[in-house]
Amino acid sequence: MSDDDQAYGTADPTAPVTRRELERAVRNLNMSDVDLRDALLQLAARVVTLTDELTRRLDGVEPQPAPPNTPATAATSTVEDAVANHLGDTLAQIRAADISGGQRVSLDASGENKYEVASVGPPCAELIHICHARCCKLTFALSTADLDEGVIRWDYGQPYLIKQRASDSTCVHNDPDTHFCTVHEYRPRVCRKYDCSTDERIWIDFANRIPAPTPANPTREAEKKGGPVFNLMERVRARAVAVHIEMEAISESFGDREPQRGPAPKKR
Repeated sequence: MSDDDQAYGTADPTAPVTRRELERAVRNLNMSDVDLRDALLQLAARVVTLTDELTRRLDGVEPQPAPPNTPATAATSTVEDAVANHLGDTLAQIRAADISGGQRVSLDASGENKYEVASVGPPCAELIHICHARCCKLTFALSTADLDEGVIRWDYGQPYLIKQRASDSTCVHNDPDTHFCTVHEYRPRVCRKYDCSTDERIWIDFANRIPAPTPANPTREAEKKGGPVFNLMERVRARAVAVHIEMEAISESFGDREPQRGPAPKKR
């Protein structure tokens, strides 16, 4: 095909879609899901707050609403004023309950730059022949920076959890023979900050190098035991920031990085 038969920005309808284009579209759909879910949580918070306020007034616990155009005070507030004053707290509690029940779309909400994070933990190269990189079976969420970089793969069915292979429930970037990470330079923040030495899922006795039995799903096993304790309100705030960063990253990205030429449109 000559240059005369090509045009900028066109593509054959049967041309394959790049992974970059596909993931950008999926990320946008996922954020739409997050946005819709939060709208439902806001509606639920308003209903709960309104119901509580009306119940208090009907039970005679609260004073009756003030006449129209009367300045609202602590003693004579309208239903609308009371709902507005308590809505924020109710919404925060509902969002915390939503997070504690699990997320349809997960994101690493730390806000840290993974390349500026100091790596911690034991000398993996010396221990990997014993533990067989058991940490690579753990499940965790990627950050917007990981998604933009496009190296670390994520599970399309469980966005944005690290992608694992079915054969051994291990991260897809782990070498099945040597157990070493094949994208170590690009590894996520969670991998850089993780210290297995105190994790009972990895070691029975770290000092004596005695590994723990390997459960089918170490992440689920940790959940059954209660897992780590989190401040839910802090997680709500951190997640809100992470979602905002993800939405901005998608809106400021482009499907094509460079000019692309394709077939010229046929004349009618």
